[in-house]
Amino acid sequence: MRSLPIAARQVPQGYRRIIRPVSSLLPEKGTLPGTWYGMMEGKKVHREMYDAGMRTGVIAILGFVFVCLLIMTDRSQHPYGNKHFDQPALQAGSGILLASGGAVSYPDGSPAVIGQDEERYQEYLVRITNYENEGFVEILRNGLKVCSLHEASNFGFAKVHEGKNYLLLMGTDVTGNGQPDLVISEWSPGSHCCHTFHLFEIGDSFHSIQSIDAGSSESARFLDLDGSPGLELVMDDWTFAYGPGDLADSPVPRVILKYDGASYAFARELMKQNPPGEDLVQAIAESIRTMDGWLTGIPPAEIGQEMVDLIYSGNKAHALRLLDLAWPADVDGKDDFLLDLTTTLKKSPFYGEILSLNR
Repeated sequence: MRSLPIAARQVPQGYRRIIRPVSSLLPEKGTLPGTWYGMMEGKKVHREMYDAGMRTGVIAILGFVFVCLLIMTDRSQHPYGNKHFDQPALQAGSGILLASGGAVSYPDGSPAVIGQDEERYQEYLVRITNYENEGFVEILRNGLKVCSLHEASNFGFAKVHEGKNYLLLMGTDVTGNGQPDLVISEWSPGSHCCHTFHLFEIGDSFHSIQSIDAGSSESARFLDLDGSPGLELVMDDWTFAYGPGDLADSPVPRVILKYDGASYAFARELMKQNPPGEDLVQAIAESIRTMDGWLTGIPPAEIGQEMVDLIYSGNKAHALRLLDLAWPADVDGKDDFLLDLTTTLKKSPFYGEILSLNR
């Protein structure tokens, strides 16, 4: 691209056609004085046009900034651009819902609404209203309430990944029995906060299927793991978080639940894994045995996590083998560690299934 003269590069694009290099305004040798005067007059005209253009450009920019500020101010008051924000604030269950986000206080001193949502599937309507310290769920069929939830928690519609998008678990055959379902997620705040999934069938008949306590499993999710109809629930077992030791270092084994025709239950066929090879067990043990944590007399968190992962996959014998290989001979406490682990394991809601898995 041909380089523009300096004078042309310092002004807006629209004025480059009328700006010339300074050298072009100088009289050539032998030019008449009158000609030079005319050229100076032309330069003056060009300068006036340039100044007028700059003033117009500045005014246009200021106007654009002013309009942007107006738009941003409006968006801060209506962050989702939702028509529901144009509605007056009403009590829960009124039928007019605010889009999620931004607390709304009522003149009568009622709790502040931090989010509302509603979804429909055929003749079913589900309304969710969340306040700062509590939440409500209403499920209506043909305008009549068939179920409601009210807890010191917040509620939401459960969703699953489908490619780059999300699939709302309302009207989806979650259980695989051929009927549309609804999944409501619940989050209770606090030091021992937890997730709960509430499952309902919303087909020809309505009924509550199950409420599943997923503990602190923020990553709990529904997935299709085996290609069969319905979805499995992958979550964590937080039993060991309340056992001996630091919460942050507690082992957290994964658990898979599958619908068995009546409820979601421990999926033995998906939990069972082939045993690891001896070389792999020895490599893991060597890695754990050389960790710095042993110097303080505290077993590294990795040994507990590796052991429960093996136990929950039906490989208890390999977990015990790993313990023997990884525990340094000059460090006391191996028997106490094993006793604490097995005692805590008995508190798991899946203890019976885990025992069966390891037989």
